Amino acid sequence: MQLIKQLSTKRNDHLLLKAIFEDEILPEFLVKETEAITDFIDKKVSYIYLGKKQELQYNSLYSLAQDLALNAAYDYQIDLSSFVTENLTINDVVDAFTKGINFSAAKLYNKKTFTYKENPNNIELFIEQASQSVIDSFNKARILIESQNWARNLGITPPNELNSEQLAKIVVEDFKEYKNLSVKVLEKKEIEKLGMGLLLSVNRGSVYEPRVVIIEYKGNPDSNQKTVLIGKGITFDSGGYNIKTGRNMLGMKYDMSGSAIVASVLKSVAQLKPKTNVSAIMCITDNRVNGDASLPDSVWTSMSGKTVEINNTDAEGRLVMADGLYYGADVLKATRLIDVATLTGAMVAALGDTYTGIWSTTEKAWKEISDAATIQHELIWRMPFDSDYEEFMKGSIVADLKNTDYTGHAGSCSAAMFLKEFTKGIEYIHLDVAGTNDIDEKPMFAMTKTLTELVLK
Repeated sequence: MQLIKQLSTKRNDHLLLKAIFEDEILPEFLVKETEAITDFIDKKVSYIYLGKKQELQYNSLYSLAQDLALNAAYDYQIDLSSFVTENLTINDVVDAFTKGINFSAAKLYNKKTFTYKENPNNIELFIEQASQSVIDSFNKARILIESQNWARNLGITPPNELNSEQLAKIVVEDFKEYKNLSVKVLEKKEIEKLGMGLLLSVNRGSVYEPRVVIIEYKGNPDSNQKTVLIGKGITFDSGGYNIKTGRNMLGMKYDMSGSAIVASVLKSVAQLKPKTNVSAIMCITDNRVNGDASLPDSVWTSMSGKTVEINNTDAEGRLVMADGLYYGADVLKATRLIDVATLTGAMVAALGDTYTGIWSTTEKAWKEISDAATIQHELIWRMPFDSDYEEFMKGSIVADLKNTDYTGHAGSCSAAMFLKEFTKGIEYIHLDVAGTNDIDEKPMFAMTKTLTELVLK
């Protein structure tokens, strides 16, 4: 199955796939089972039965598009107009099919020497007359899903082929085509000069140097408003000396997903060209064990000057992000900070793999990200900031903070409060995608679209 790259306004030899609903005149021999396709080869038309027209929702259409990309029995032109209902505009239909098909059709990293045969059939999106609004909706959907797939591909790549140095190089190389982005890579010596002691502490056990990749888009140079996104980039998380055991270490290649997500947002921004200022910071290392790796009970000094006592080396993500947040606030002069991380197992316990947890320091920021998530059909749930969640972490007798709360209560909230300490009081949104980023070993990369929608405004 090929990716959808354009809208078609001309009929071809493919079967025309049309939606049909129960209150319409149904052709003879039609299979009346929801989402069943009946092909009338001699007439070059196929019908997909969708039951009650008023009950068709965006998410059902998106799932249908995903399934068609994998299992289409013939080459189809999808008659987009036939799927329009009172609940779904033509723009909604275009958006759902473009994203759904391209999500499933994406060619992601795979080194199988044998595999099932790919679906040889192709799908086109057909609309007889495409208004500029429809064309704009298609282009935006295509850009968003292609950026999401770019991040998904990085996430699924194994750690032996994607260490911190390699990840930084890939971003530099892939972003060369975007002349409206500037990309800067901080190597270890520069990171040391900046005093990013928390990031460096996590990197001590690695054979690879840390990297901080800074991507900037200046769409409104006359404005001092700037959103800075910070992404957790742990290319593999062993847990350090608090080592993960058994199956808990599997899937830790995905611990760099936050950094890929924020980079993918800039990839979309570069193409959509909003009149706004957006930057991304990728804080990249792995978390391994060697003879000089950071030990529990160690005390390290952050870029902000605050000191942190390590009571769990497996709570490393918040350490690298803390230095990234402070860099965004102090050096890049952010007016809004947003971070993204596969941060806590407690997030999975709280919301499973259905909702992404969101923390916001202001009602305005919460409303804006909530509206963006609604537009992009992604599920989020607001979580609380509260000083009670950091009381234990502020109880260290040798440092300003401990890096975890050992009470065992509300671990996602205490992690959020730890990060908030490094924001310099700037408006702040925290996203914990531990449950929604990858599901059953598969890369989903939730919130890529929502964050792009948010920064476009």
